[in-house]
Amino acid sequence: MRGLYSWPLLANSGHVCNGEGMAKNGVRDDSNLFQTVSKQRLVDRVVADTQDLIIQGKLPVGAKLPPERELAELFGVSRTVIREAVRILVTKGLLESKHGIGTMVRQGRRDQLVEPLGWLLQRNDATLDDLHEVRTILEVEIAAEAARRATEEDIAQLEQVVQHAAIVRTDPPAFAASDAEFHQLLANILHNTMLSVLLDAIRALMSEIRLKVSRNSEFGTIVLADHAAILKAIRGRDSVGARAAMQSHLVHARAFQRALEQEIGPQLFN
Repeated sequence: MRGLYSWPLLANSGHVCNGEGMAKNGVRDDSNLFQTVSKQRLVDRVVADTQDLIIQGKLPVGAKLPPERELAELFGVSRTVIREAVRILVTKGLLESKHGIGTMVRQGRRDQLVEPLGWLLQRNDATLDDLHEVRTILEVEIAAEAARRATEEDIAQLEQVVQHAAIVRTDPPAFAASDAEFHQLLANILHNTMLSVLLDAIRALMSEIRLKVSRNSEFGTIVLADHAAILKAIRGRDSVGARAAMQSHLVHARAFQRALEQEIGPQLFN
């Protein structure tokens, strides 16, 4: 058995969650209410300490947690508390349990953001107008900043995507994928992780809408022209032009979405 502070979780946490269910005078309080509150506080503490170390990178992806009994001893809490804390961390997507291996730190994935965001939007009756407003706020300025920051390599990647989109113009799934990739590449130019994740989530949320709109015979022609205008402005380091071109593109995209609303209704999710 390794020492109490030998595992990184407690060596860096600054405290041990000792005294489960104990009052300040050291006498156990047998009230169910206070036992429940005390237990929950201990669970929250274990969750918070573990989560902090994962976020800080002190527990890297793939790191295996000690067995439940050892974790309970390290934290000075019951195995029930550890079990509940691990369950919460698994639900959050920070840990995963593999049969025959144990509990490990999980690689972050897009669906950890997209799925909860989708549920939230669905419960609050998010509409295509809501989505359009968010895209306008984000993507118009992203285009402007991309014109200022894009490297030659970034511009070459955008050109490749535009050229590929022209080739697959009559293939709705492939064209929709190229359309989404163009917008994601623009966000990536800014090297802002938060923006990239948000745009990736938006792309996933509207994937079905993009596919349906791509089946419109006029959609490809307009999108290709819009993307070419955005790319021209970025290539020319024209942030004002890039902003205007993206604004125009999103107005066009919303017009095609409105045509779909006769079929699917105004809700983003159905």
